[in-house]
Amino acid sequence: MRAIATFDVSTGGGVGHGLATWFGAALSRPLRGRLEQEQQGTAFFSVSTRATERSPRQEYQPLATGWEAMRQELLHEPETAHVLYMREHLGKPLVHVRSSTIRVRRPNAEAQLLFGADCGSLADVGFCAGAVEFLVAALDTVNPAFAWLGADAPASEETNLDWVLGRRVRDSVREARTFLRGYSWTTVCPEELSVRLGGPGALAATGAFHRVVPLSAGGVVLQATETVAAYTDEAVHGVFEALHPVLPPGVPQFDPAHPELRYFPADASRFGG
Repeated sequence: MRAIATFDVSTGGGVGHGLATWFGAALSRPLRGRLEQEQQGTAFFSVSTRATERSPRQEYQPLATGWEAMRQELLHEPETAHVLYMREHLGKPLVHVRSSTIRVRRPNAEAQLLFGADCGSLADVGFCAGAVEFLVAALDTVNPAFAWLGADAPASEETNLDWVLGRRVRDSVREARTFLRGYSWTTVCPEELSVRLGGPGALAATGAFHRVVPLSAGGVVLQATETVAAYTDEAVHGVFEALHPVLPPGVPQFDPAHPELRYFPADASRFGG
């Protein structure tokens, strides 16, 4: 499962604040308790930032003592940042937190959090609820340009609609407060789009969402079903129907290179119910 967020110049507190809260929420929630394991030598972190593409990599190890320095660097909006959690040195990451400005173009930044396959079951209510709580904690003071959480996200900065509508990342990011970049099991609308949809109350009244959580800085978190496993085609249709007024126009085209993408195959600009 993967969580993705887009930060832009309208992000509450600035892009650096968005990055710092994203990484901080990851450490206090999905990675909670892992810093103690690092100190005991039973878990390992690979942690670094790079201020620009040409700058040397700055490492923060051990993370237990290096986090505050990393947080200060995140506030300065580095080109890239990574936190990888592993049970063995140089092993397969169980959780990967990252951010980059390269594809989305400065001053914008994209942040991701990848939950490894053994972090929890997509049918586990507790695991799914905890993942949504991470997203709420990471974005509550931010009002991001966009965010989503699900198991159908591509391993890139593109969203499902970027791929099937042939949209370039930098274009969908630039227009993120005019058109929602995409949608998944859990979707975050920025305040600008939430208002156009009638606000949290109107979105809850559609019946398309298991949970609707307003963010204190603006925007709303929309959890379609209780678990990721329950995100059926019928649920996808319901989410599309609720969000179609703010989705980008165009007829989705199946992308054989990404058969995992979930979307409702209709032109949002012509959808009438």
